[in-house]
Amino acid sequence: MLRYSKYNHLIKIPDEDAYALMNFRTAAFARLTPLQKSMFEAALELDEHTRIVQKFLRGGFLVSYDEMRHMRTRAFLAAGSGRVLGLTICPTLACNFACPYCFEEQRTGRMSEETREAVVNFARRYLEHFPSTDISVTWFGGEPLLCPDIIEDLSQKLIKLAGEKGCGYHARLITNGWFITPENVSLLERVNVIEMQITLDGPTPESNDPLRREKHGGSSFLRIMENLEHLHTDRIKVMIRCNVNKDNAALFPVLKKKIKAMAEKAGFPVRVYPARMDGNEASSGQTRDLTLNMDEFHHQVGAWEEIPYHPTSDSFINPIFCMAQNINGFAIDERGALYKCWEAVGRDAISFGNVRDFDILKESGGDMNAWDAYFETLFPENDSECMECKVFPICKGGCPHKRLTGRRTCLPVRYDPDGFVLKRYSLWRQKNQMEKLL
Repeated sequence: MLRYSKYNHLIKIPDEDAYALMNFRTAAFARLTPLQKSMFEAALELDEHTRIVQKFLRGGFLVSYDEMRHMRTRAFLAAGSGRVLGLTICPTLACNFACPYCFEEQRTGRMSEETREAVVNFARRYLEHFPSTDISVTWFGGEPLLCPDIIEDLSQKLIKLAGEKGCGYHARLITNGWFITPENVSLLERVNVIEMQITLDGPTPESNDPLRREKHGGSSFLRIMENLEHLHTDRIKVMIRCNVNKDNAALFPVLKKKIKAMAEKAGFPVRVYPARMDGNEASSGQTRDLTLNMDEFHHQVGAWEEIPYHPTSDSFINPIFCMAQNINGFAIDERGALYKCWEAVGRDAISFGNVRDFDILKESGGDMNAWDAYFETLFPENDSECMECKVFPICKGGCPHKRLTGRRTCLPVRYDPDGFVLKRYSLWRQKNQMEKLL
């Protein structure tokens, strides 16, 4: 029996005699004339074989099955399968920054040659059990570029393994930006790093440096801007993240404009995006006091006309939230300890094993509760607020690590679905006009 999808969102398009209809589960989108809107509202009374009813069915606007059950099935399938082996690798947990909101467990020490070999052997064992099309590495820390030699050595070993197994290989880097030298950029290009994320929290030293603190008193803003100006590469996509709080929120548009102008002049691709500064269990009281709640963050995002999930692409609809919920996803610290999430790295109590001996098909000596807990966040059916939320298909309950630590957060789209759908319509219209011109 046909019924309307729970995840439909219909809104009048300002200044047009038309309506925008979107389904948050399938990402299907349609512009409806008043007549088409009337037919949609009467669709359950029409013959289901009519052309327009079939169109609504293909978009998921009308359904004949249990949508929640279907999303649950897809989540379990996605968690237990996947064609990519995802490794987040920390060459060190040391860092030359001391940011007040940092969640990481900093400690001295570098990944030894013996541990690097163990990482490669772990990946080899895993690929024998679960053949993959790609190995995807995220270099993390601490500050990974404190150890460029380890990045080069381990990358070469993993690239060689990928070749042996018939896999592709690519990597990305999460860095504070202090060590983005020409030599390191050349290194990153050699080892197939295709994306780099750097954080700047303000458009001036005065606004940025108190949050992005270099331990020896150097200006992180001036150093990073200088490094970016010399970043002559079109092979690495640069992402500039701004952690927004109550004090610096108004400065984000200024930072974005400054970075965009500099990148255009230097000739490298860049995306500047806002993220909510997240007070966590390790944060100071002052940091937690500055944290915006999700409703406050939404209003800031709306003011900047930013959408965290790009509305012209269906890629924002995924069956699971992140690789921590996938059987192929691992985070590895400098000692070889294994975790499901990079926010957990360095916390021995929630490690489930070590690359030296862990084998998913054998009984583990580690604490498998730390493994199982992330999969139990896949479909939070005990969270009635999530189950009733119209945009649940986009976030699937949000970050599993935050959920496990009692810090569930929601996406800005939850607070303004109208704005999200209208932004999608605006970009869709621009795209169609460009196609007509071409």
